[in-house]
Amino acid sequence: MSQQKKNTSIDKELEQSVFINPLTDFGFKKLFLNKELMIPFLNDIVRADIKDIQYEPTEGYGFWPQERKAIFDIMCTTVDGDNFIVEMQLGNQSWFCDRALFYASHAIRKQAPRKKNWDYQLKPVYVVAILNFKVFKERDSKNTVIERVSLYREKAKKQYSDKLNMIFVELPKFRKKGADLQTKEDNWMYLLKHIYKLKTPPANITGKVFKLFIEEARKEFLTQEEMETYSKSLKQSYEVMSIANYARFEGMEEGLLKGEKRGRKEGLLEGEKRVVRKLLQKGMAVDEILSFTGLSREQVIELSKN
Repeated sequence: MSQQKKNTSIDKELEQSVFINPLTDFGFKKLFLNKELMIPFLNDIVRADIKDIQYEPTEGYGFWPQERKAIFDIMCTTVDGDNFIVEMQLGNQSWFCDRALFYASHAIRKQAPRKKNWDYQLKPVYVVAILNFKVFKERDSKNTVIERVSLYREKAKKQYSDKLNMIFVELPKFRKKGADLQTKEDNWMYLLKHIYKLKTPPANITGKVFKLFIEEARKEFLTQEEMETYSKSLKQSYEVMSIANYARFEGMEEGLLKGEKRGRKEGLLEGEKRVVRKLLQKGMAVDEILSFTGLSREQVIELSKN
């Protein structure tokens, strides 16, 4: 799609849509920085029993100044001290599973007190990733929309620990129509994936929480400043997704020419580098770029010098 056609398509969506797109940075935070939506969402998707949460700073540091920061979309803790990192990703990312582990490690390490006497007892950490691309592509996972990952003892066939939990919500795998929705999970998936394209939501999506989600998502209730921020967020989301997908495809094509296994690995790395170069050319800040790539801060800064 040409740049002109793409801009026309975005402008048309902004003009004609009734609801904001929850899969933009603005839309996601507008909706889920509301406790009345975040708590029931986590309870339904994670299968938790959360009564209250406290939002935390979204920038996590390592123990040492030179360690890479982790910048989350949303981070919150429960009254019991359980940690929830909630991420939304619109465009594909080559090493997202590794990124989820990296994020979880920050939430685990920050629990260590700055003193010697500590018995290493941890509070649970959950990384909840809402993805507009597929991570798990095996045949027996093709219809699994919500994939739950935890530490597991292979021989005993028992959970090793409940302190590390990752929940991947792969929206492209959700294919139900409005008339087919049956559960709360179905309602969340449908609204996240489709609400920005609707004039009116399906009549069978009922309940106080979903009514609130729908009302909060109405574009007509945005202030002028919020509308300008949303417009910028929407355009940036589409632009970054387009740039990233094409750059990664180019990198993979080049890598596969070099050989199967090594070529694929080199292709993934080259694709990430191309993404960074193109985003740098667009004037995007280093910290913003880090959220779209698996490269380290040092690698991004190095590429910015070339």
